[in-house]
Amino acid sequence: MNSRHSAPTSTSADDTRRGAPSRLVMVGGGPRAIGVLERLGANAGVPGTAERLAGTPLHVDIVDPHMPGAGRIWRAEESPLLLMNSRAADVSIFTDETVEAEGPVVAGPSLAEWADGIRRGTIAAPTAGTTRLAEIHALGPTDFASRRVQALYLEWFFGQVLAALPTTVSVTVHRTTATAVRAGDGPAAWNVELEDRAPLPADLLLLAAGHTDSRPNAARHELAAFARRHGGTYLGPSQASDAQVELLGTGQDVIVRGMGLAFIDLMALLTEGRGGRFVPAAEAESAGEDAAADLRGRLDYLPSGEEPRLWVGSRRGVPYHSKVRDEGAPTGLGELVHVTPANLRALEDENGLLDFRTDVLPLIAAEIAHQVPGAPLPPEGEESLAWLDEPLSDLGATTLPEAAQQATRDAVVGHIEADLRDRIGDEVTAARTLFQLLLQLHGVLVDQLPATRLRGGAASGYPRWWHSLFSFVDSGPPPHRLQQLLALERAGIIRFLGPGLRVTADEASGRFRARGATGIEIAAGALVDAFLPEPSLQESTNPLLRDLVTGGDAALGRESAASPGALDTDARHRVIGPDGTARERLWAVGPWTSELPIAAFARPNTNAPCHRRNDALARELLETALRGHAPQPETEEPEGGEADRGTPVLAPVAIRAPHTPRLGVLGPGKIGSALTRTALRRGLEVAVTGRSAPPALAAKLPGARHVGLPDLAATSDVIALTLPLHVALTLEAGALQGAVVVDATNPWGEADATAVDAARAELGDHAGELSTSELLAARLPGAHVVKTLNHIGYHDVEEHGRDHGDPSRRAIALAADDDRAAELVTTLLHRLGYEPVRLGALAAGRDLEPGEALFSGWSTSAELDLRRAEHIRAA
Repeated sequence: MNSRHSAPTSTSADDTRRGAPSRLVMVGGGPRAIGVLERLGANAGVPGTAERLAGTPLHVDIVDPHMPGAGRIWRAEESPLLLMNSRAADVSIFTDETVEAEGPVVAGPSLAEWADGIRRGTIAAPTAGTTRLAEIHALGPTDFASRRVQALYLEWFFGQVLAALPTTVSVTVHRTTATAVRAGDGPAAWNVELEDRAPLPADLLLLAAGHTDSRPNAARHELAAFARRHGGTYLGPSQASDAQVELLGTGQDVIVRGMGLAFIDLMALLTEGRGGRFVPAAEAESAGEDAAADLRGRLDYLPSGEEPRLWVGSRRGVPYHSKVRDEGAPTGLGELVHVTPANLRALEDENGLLDFRTDVLPLIAAEIAHQVPGAPLPPEGEESLAWLDEPLSDLGATTLPEAAQQATRDAVVGHIEADLRDRIGDEVTAARTLFQLLLQLHGVLVDQLPATRLRGGAASGYPRWWHSLFSFVDSGPPPHRLQQLLALERAGIIRFLGPGLRVTADEASGRFRARGATGIEIAAGALVDAFLPEPSLQESTNPLLRDLVTGGDAALGRESAASPGALDTDARHRVIGPDGTARERLWAVGPWTSELPIAAFARPNTNAPCHRRNDALARELLETALRGHAPQPETEEPEGGEADRGTPVLAPVAIRAPHTPRLGVLGPGKIGSALTRTALRRGLEVAVTGRSAPPALAAKLPGARHVGLPDLAATSDVIALTLPLHVALTLEAGALQGAVVVDATNPWGEADATAVDAARAELGDHAGELSTSELLAARLPGAHVVKTLNHIGYHDVEEHGRDHGDPSRRAIALAADDDRAAELVTTLLHRLGYEPVRLGALAAGRDLEPGEALFSGWSTSAELDLRRAEHIRAA
């Protein structure tokens, strides 16, 4: 099953004029991919292109097992402690009038404006969850939103993109994993192999996966094996949401290697996430408006007693610089005079190539010295920007061993305090000017330095070293996170190991040992690598990316010489084959390619590189599709509608049970919409039947497939009835023949009461002994009815799901006559994050109805068991 979206269907006259569509497959459905899709839709409506597409429409297949729009990295179910590192007013995924692109501008709200629109009721919220809505309503322009709020913004954006597509562009979402790409053996240029279904043919292919993990290298395998041998703990590089922080015990000494954004996230999870609290320091509360910025924000930490003790260090020995106050405020920054296209051209060799370290870096250093007051020019023979990249590089050489701990602490704390003063005060400082200058330089390098213009390979330091420096200076945490770090140091929760950190595994003691450049040394049973996995195509956990360079004779790409581990692409994002030539009709974008990494969204009104690149790529995709393709013959859909090619239509419940449930929702009202969103975020495929037009449904529930009732019955493993009971009781008797039907209805109001009375009269149930679910089952004689999900509020559905094993996991009761149907619904509830508890036969569903014993008053399975026992005793 897929999720198909397009604008309203065309007239039959249009259909007769149209040929078979070109097929574009996009592997990846995160913000970068959806940004390209938005540009596709915008450019598809331009006069000239629109007329050409009328004869050759475009169909886009998006392949991603994760929530489309947000993708794998941005998750609506993340901890609210994980924050963005940009203020809400500085985040937008929409183009604006400053974007220098050929395509039309389609303006839209920044994250802050979106939140304000939801507050005022002019924008429909993409969630009904109480706490998430509260976060959105409280979000101001200068606040740092949680990552989960950003995920909701991206989901909403995807819905807007789908709803705005012209009729000549349609989209199908495939919630699965692409495993390999092979050259087409027929009309299609490519075949994309999928994990659990037939391959997808593609006339054009865009690989747009986001950040991916890597399999542990030999060194990390050994660290993990060492920890297992000695009963210790090793947490390798990962996203903060994936780190098993529960393995770090109360009061345990933990070595943390890395002080970037991943460390800041880990710090939050291990402190506030364990019940600790930050409060304004007493001296900060009495400081007044004229106090220094770092004192005004000074915090104290009130520990919960559940925290480990963190010994933290890195190559630099300091955290990323704080985000500046008011990023766009004028600092007097002028036009670039050293890093210019003309100067770069003048340094090219006879082949038109540049060496980043010897040609470009001196220009960058000269630009910084020219634009930033007090910025030094490096002495002859020294690295151009060593002073900026390693601010504590001399600490080890100037510190006496007996003073190492205090000197290291003072140096790191002093660096952080000075950084806060320079970056969040009211005055214009050199640090704020440097921040804006590096943003401008980064944008120029994105345009001027594709990997194909560089020589020198990895030793040149581009793009990896440059991106690391840029992130260190310009992509740091919110200021209050650094105030929290200082508070944790004062509270003894964090100790600094300083720069030049080295970690070894000591077999004699069975402990990890960490040593900083000043000589501070600590032995501990736990080690955390607090950084993201290094990009590596050969060791990627993404099978398709791995296959691109390890597929033997079928390998389609090669690793970049300039950026080992990354896929080689040219300035137009075309994949470079093993023979050095660009692959036709095959493009790739993302952090695992050789392009200089760019964000998928940006501060408004900055001519952001992501918008310019997305627009150029989208226009090339459209032009390639229109210039000529070998159209795929129209294939007959399986009976029942738009099921996946090669995937049989599911029928009897006994056949469906082994599959991951495919959910159908009949009635996308409040509970139906909340259930749809929850299922989509949990990786399920969802089809919806309702009265809304397809564009409206796409905007409301992006990723769900809008189908008619026959298709819903034919292609869903489980169908949730989330419509009024009186409507459910009027369904045709054979409408859901053979389907597993979740009865989530409740008898509310006069219309339901009248319908229930009529159903009882028809069945002769004059004593009112049958539950409403039994009445519904009698109305739908061929369906397997399961009573459940009627006793949870729509505002709780998106909020109360928890992973298996969580003691606070909410229980959901169910009642059913059919064991296989109950088993399938049990699997569904587990997948949604709930603990299923079967009460018995369908008649037991009577206890779940409003006003009955089990309708409310409990949450966990233990509480439900207690409530049932009380009910039995009372009976």
